[in-house]
Amino acid sequence: MSVFFFQFKDRFIKVTTVLAFFLAFFSCSDAVRDDFPRRSFVGYFDLSYAEYSQSVFTARRDMMNDLVGVNGIVVYNSGGTYYAFDLMCPHEKSTGCSLTVDLEEDPSIAVCPCCGSQYLLASPYGEVIEGPSTRNLHVYETGVSANNMLVVSSGY
Repeated sequence: MSVFFFQFKDRFIKVTTVLAFFLAFFSCSDAVRDDFPRRSFVGYFDLSYAEYSQSVFTARRDMMNDLVGVNGIVVYNSGGTYYAFDLMCPHEKSTGCSLTVDLEEDPSIAVCPCCGSQYLLASPYGEVIEGPSTRNLHVYETGVSANNMLVVSSGY
């Protein structure tokens, strides 16, 4: 009986240790997992071109005709610092629902026509300023090359 008990105890400890490892490794943390769709890309925009030299512009394709973003991107120029965000609303997450920007009324605000959420483009984070969305816009990396080329990339 005691041999059986020690074998059972030994297996129990091994199984419990493996189970604890998997629970710790694969469990959710306190942070909300980002379930925004991912698309790897690098987009190029010549800032000397009229359509890209505006303070705000949107694009589904870059100068090489390559797709950018999931639903396209919106780029905001804040005095030479560029912020780029996906046009997909992080609340709706639908390719059929892209953010819009009213260039005449307020080019610093993007609005989702489906849920009504509003986002601040004049910020590195694309913060929600009116819900129902609780998540900021999906941000992309930007940089300007020596030859005045804006480079926007997914970073993954």
